[in-house]
Amino acid sequence: MTRSFSFLILAGLVLAAASEAHAQPARRSKDSNKPAAAPAPDALPPGEMRVKAESYEEVEKGRWQARGLVDLRVGDLRIQADQADVFEDTQPDGTVKRRMVAEGNVVFIRGEERLAGDRVEMDDTGHGFFTNAVGYVEPGVYVEGRRVERVDDKTYKVEGGKFTSCAQPNPRWKFTASKAKIEVGDKIIATNAFFEVKGVPTLYFPYIYYPIRKDGRSTGFLIPHVGYSSTRGYTVGTAFFWAMGRSLDQTFYADYYSKVGFGFGHELRYMETSPSRGSFRTYLFNPSNGGSLQYDLDWNALQMLPGGARASLQVRRYSDLLFQQNFQNNFNYATNRSEIWSATVEKDFRQAILSAYTQTSRTYFGDTYQRVNGRNPGVSLRRFPRQVGWGGIVFGLEANADSLVFGNQVRVDRYARADFAPVLSRPFSLSFLDLTPQVGYRYTRYGASTATQTIDDTQISGIFGPAIDRQFFEAQVDLRGPTFSRVFDTPGFSYTDRVKHTIGPEISWMYRTRVDNFNVIPKFDGDDYYLGTNQISFALAQRFFAKRRSPSGKKVPYEFFNWRLMQTYYVQIAEGQNNFDPNYSSSAFGPGYQPEHLSPLMSRMRLRPTPDFSTDFTLEYDVNFKQVRRTSISEIWNEPRFNLTGGWSRSVRLSVDPTQRLVAAESLRGAAVFDLVPKRFSLEGSADYDMVNRMLWHVNGLVRYSVQCCGFSVEYIRYNWNGRQERQWQFKLELANIGSMGNFMSGGGGMQGGGRYP
Repeated sequence: MTRSFSFLILAGLVLAAASEAHAQPARRSKDSNKPAAAPAPDALPPGEMRVKAESYEEVEKGRWQARGLVDLRVGDLRIQADQADVFEDTQPDGTVKRRMVAEGNVVFIRGEERLAGDRVEMDDTGHGFFTNAVGYVEPGVYVEGRRVERVDDKTYKVEGGKFTSCAQPNPRWKFTASKAKIEVGDKIIATNAFFEVKGVPTLYFPYIYYPIRKDGRSTGFLIPHVGYSSTRGYTVGTAFFWAMGRSLDQTFYADYYSKVGFGFGHELRYMETSPSRGSFRTYLFNPSNGGSLQYDLDWNALQMLPGGARASLQVRRYSDLLFQQNFQNNFNYATNRSEIWSATVEKDFRQAILSAYTQTSRTYFGDTYQRVNGRNPGVSLRRFPRQVGWGGIVFGLEANADSLVFGNQVRVDRYARADFAPVLSRPFSLSFLDLTPQVGYRYTRYGASTATQTIDDTQISGIFGPAIDRQFFEAQVDLRGPTFSRVFDTPGFSYTDRVKHTIGPEISWMYRTRVDNFNVIPKFDGDDYYLGTNQISFALAQRFFAKRRSPSGKKVPYEFFNWRLMQTYYVQIAEGQNNFDPNYSSSAFGPGYQPEHLSPLMSRMRLRPTPDFSTDFTLEYDVNFKQVRRTSISEIWNEPRFNLTGGWSRSVRLSVDPTQRLVAAESLRGAAVFDLVPKRFSLEGSADYDMVNRMLWHVNGLVRYSVQCCGFSVEYIRYNWNGRQERQWQFKLELANIGSMGNFMSGGGGMQGGGRYP
């Protein structure tokens, strides 16, 4: 865990505070007290004092002198010095109060506390004064002071002081202050302070509040981030972290963009008994040109309810697509065109899951068109296929009742849909063959149908026709096998001494009765695109296994390569059944856009020689046009010192004329993290490149450097996508136990990650 630090300008003064850099919330703790260091286990009984020295004598009544290697103990306090005087004063109640004055190489010890100085004057309660003192105060704070007053076990007052969390002989950074108050295990409050790096004064603060709690979750301001954007101008931002408990915190953000305006953010997080947790992030932008207030919302929560029910919430909303594209530095978010709002409550009854939900999504297509989908509200009952009774019969069920919302920016229709779909199957399994026959029935009631009407000589299409019913029966047989295998010995091969190759067919036949009134059925989702069909899907699957050592040291089979080649033959094509198969990205149309019986040929490969390295290769070949339609490669490589991810995808327009088979889209993207010097020097970067237009859409690079207890990071972001041309620089200072944080829209985390933490 890392404490963070930053500043506040209040009534013309700058306030600095340190806190945990947005640490992951833990369980709630009701005890918020900050205890002082625990007394030493060998503490003396109250009123008892022990002195060791080369000489110890009473020079006058009530005054004792100790000289030479003095070691003086009172209670749990211990003082070592070259010489010491002990004064005893008898109180009216008969008790004796002692006062000690020690000089020469003075060392004070209590628990983990250590202070050394020229002189100390202290009574037997622990209250006293040090001169030219230097030492250590829990937890992890090093202190110097011209005069240090120890008020009690929990409090120090320092004049002409210095303090730091850098545990180096020559601290890389520190604060100097004319006056400071240290509350052990809690905080440091200082006035008239300078922040120094390598002994050079860098910043001045009239007032500092520096939390030093052991739990690392302290309320305070975070260190600012600064940067420059070619479109937003100079940027400065900071945040205030509020540790409301071990399981609850909030963060408030403020950003200034010199060219465009101000941004304000808020994040609320909580965590309860797993899996209950939530994160609510909100960012507002107030443009300086007088435009409307912009916003970006990212809310996610999962909460267990009484009785074992589970509630979930997801909100991803923004004021408009232009704000999303221009302000998000996370490329995945900047290129996302959808908004969503959903809430669900579900209960698992073991035999089935009952859910109640409401959901709305909005997808933008350019600046003028948007599609709206929603279930407001809906209820579903799902039973995943499970064996029932004897005989091996497997029963599954899916039933839904929804109030659907469907439309665009001009018209939104609302209608009801009830869907009921039971399934029965009986799997048969042999050593080399798996056979699963299945029968199903589906009934759907639509509260409305698509229709066209004429209003003022204008034809309008919408979902306002009469209610209709849809029903069909479905039969399916899945066959896997027979599977053939062969084992190859590979002596002397360091990867494995034995390779097993398996190969076998996978065949699936499906028959579905004809669906009437298909053209007037409202098309909300994939459940509305069922057509009567008679089709056969066939695939050839190959797998390669190696004998690899598991973490326990025992050799076990490990699949390092698989290849699946699949295609579908449509017996019925008169109604375009092949056009609605979700297994293929391109429909099964041939030249002249006439329906064809054969689907594209799909090839999927995965090479995974180790759990840390994998490569996926997908190719779709259109047998009707005799050309490759889509190709993609993705790779992931994780190692202790680096992480690499990359991908390439390409799609080509279908055409009988080879010269017209133009590349419709081709992109290359990748990301890398290199820990060049562990815990000291690292590089991070990502890029997205449009190979068709030879344009670098987005690039992000970050350099992080730290030496022992201080460092910095520099981040560069460049955009050239969808009209956004921008360059950004961000600089963040990172110190031992003190971190920095960017806003939600930062390139490292964006709204999804909630900022970057050291």
